[in-house]
Amino acid sequence: MDIVSVVLLFSIPILFFAFIYLTYDWYKFSSRRNNMVNILKNTNNKILDTSKKTNTTSSSDKNWLAQKLNYAGFENKNAVSIFLIICLTSGVIIGFFIFTVIQSLLAFIVSILIFSLMPYLILVKIIRSREAEFNLYLKEIIDKVTSMMKSGVGFEQGFKKSILTTNSTFTKKVFSIYLNEKEIIGDEKVFAKMFQLVDSKEFRIFYLTLSIGRKSGGKFSNTLEKLRKTLHDQGEIKDQITSSTREIKIGSYMIIALVIFIYMMMNSALNGVLNEHFFESSDGRLQMFFLLIWVSFGLFINNLLTKIK
Repeated sequence: MDIVSVVLLFSIPILFFAFIYLTYDWYKFSSRRNNMVNILKNTNNKILDTSKKTNTTSSSDKNWLAQKLNYAGFENKNAVSIFLIICLTSGVIIGFFIFTVIQSLLAFIVSILIFSLMPYLILVKIIRSREAEFNLYLKEIIDKVTSMMKSGVGFEQGFKKSILTTNSTFTKKVFSIYLNEKEIIGDEKVFAKMFQLVDSKEFRIFYLTLSIGRKSGGKFSNTLEKLRKTLHDQGEIKDQITSSTREIKIGSYMIIALVIFIYMMMNSALNGVLNEHFFESSDGRLQMFFLLIWVSFGLFINNLLTKIK
């Protein structure tokens, strides 16, 4: 392969992703400009309100990918750009490796498009891991607060002690915002800042319970006790569903193992004709590549269908 082909193989995908990123950046700039034009047509009060919001809200909260990176713990202002570069680099490296094996430009392009998504899948795994850790220790904090309130300790005092004694660094980091800023900006704004660090439905339920319990009157410890019981029952149901869906996933892997076994038997019966076609010819390697992609796609869909929400 000559140097021109190599340059084209690397430059075309890089230029493609650069074009997409620049188009997206231009779209954000145009949206901000149009919003500012619309604001200028309205009263000066709206302009002042918008300037205050831009001062209190970081730019990382304005797009979906930046919020995902916040959930994963990447709060750097350049996190989005770095993440996109990592996605592109991983896609090109893996695509070039596959190209050296298959020698197909189509496989190279498809590999870049597919494996550029791998960092995002890892990002989702990190978010789920942090969410699971937070939910586990949130239940522990609710248990401690409920026990303390039944013993006569006030909510604020019990809540603070429960946060300080938790063993999760991430959970303590999230709730430290509550301890440090609650008296300054109030419950609503402080919980809004906490929601930017963790994507947890249980946490939002806790906030709603806290807000309703304080305004409705009555014994707040009973409200927390019901929430604690609800969250524990939900965890037990989730464990039962997990054990059931695990059998479905195992069945899918057994089918794939059966297909591989049948392939080996047929290849042996045909004196290695299948291996000669799929692994020694360029067309066969390309066909095997797309077969593996199709099987992986099937496993991915199966995982989505059996995922517990």
